[in-house]
Amino acid sequence: MRRPIAVLLALSVSLGAAVVVPALSGASPQPRSAPSGPPAKGIAVLLDAANQITDAQAVAIANTMFSTIATKLHANAVSLNFPYHQSSSTANNPGRTAITPSPQRLAAISAIAHRYHLSVQYRPYLYEGNLAQHSRTTIRPSNPTAWIQSYWTFLQPYLISANEAGVESFSVAQELPTLLPHLSSWTTLIQRAKTLYSGQLLYSQQHMPMVSLPLTAKGYDAYEPIPLKSEKLVSVAAFTRGFEHNFQLPGMQSSPADLTIEELGIAAVAGAYAEPYYEHYPVKTKVNRTVQEDWFQGACNAFWALQMKGIYFWAIGFNNFTPTENNTKGLYEWFGTPTQNVVANCFSRTH
Repeated sequence: MRRPIAVLLALSVSLGAAVVVPALSGASPQPRSAPSGPPAKGIAVLLDAANQITDAQAVAIANTMFSTIATKLHANAVSLNFPYHQSSSTANNPGRTAITPSPQRLAAISAIAHRYHLSVQYRPYLYEGNLAQHSRTTIRPSNPTAWIQSYWTFLQPYLISANEAGVESFSVAQELPTLLPHLSSWTTLIQRAKTLYSGQLLYSQQHMPMVSLPLTAKGYDAYEPIPLKSEKLVSVAAFTRGFEHNFQLPGMQSSPADLTIEELGIAAVAGAYAEPYYEHYPVKTKVNRTVQEDWFQGACNAFWALQMKGIYFWAIGFNNFTPTENNTKGLYEWFGTPTQNVVANCFSRTH
């Protein structure tokens, strides 16, 4: 059980964050100006186990993390990625589970991010641990209309919380191609969402570009392969050309200037560029940091060259974060490695 909002506020103040945590009143959203200014130079933050720590620990971690992200990585944005679940790949019951952070906790964390001048995006994603041989891209609910209605019930308190916390954007869904054909139900959901939340709503396409949701801005999870004939051809230049091509695929239904790269990541493994979405390498797989460094740098170059709306590098875990974290032995992580320098240098650029 989460503590009352007043307790969260007291904890935030005691740990150096002068924040105001909103209640879930359901009041109509106040008009908010369209996003403008510099592009989002963002870090994706994983909140997949945030409920295992206390409110005081969460506030302390948020202060340390967001200070580091703003000053060390030169970012101006974070996305808060948090899970929801359904009981099987054919079930119609998406919703909160024990690992889903409460709207109140997200609001407290968001207030601290704002203290460090970081814009915030909420990004719920479907937890895949109990989908057997399926992923979020291949689920087949037996009643898609009922699924979307259940999903709306789940989203409502988070949309209200985001609006009252001044969260700048909300990825209303991501990587759900099997449900996209039911556009009338999605249109109703988006229209309802706009009555509760006045910030920018996005939908994140999967790595194989598909039709997007109506009435939303365009996001993209950048896991499209960049094929190379030989490992010897790995270079920043090759990946830059590959990303410039991928970011302009016809299926994007958007110009690069209208597109936000919501996820950009890859394992530090030889040949990973052929399957950048792959997450099941054996534990003893040899680390090849150069592939990851060049991949991140190539994406950064394409991002700036195409004048895109934003990019979020994937990802930093929230639960155990420390500013001295060292991921040099990690296949998927990058904080504390040479790849971190690529991110910091990318975000130091202005063009």
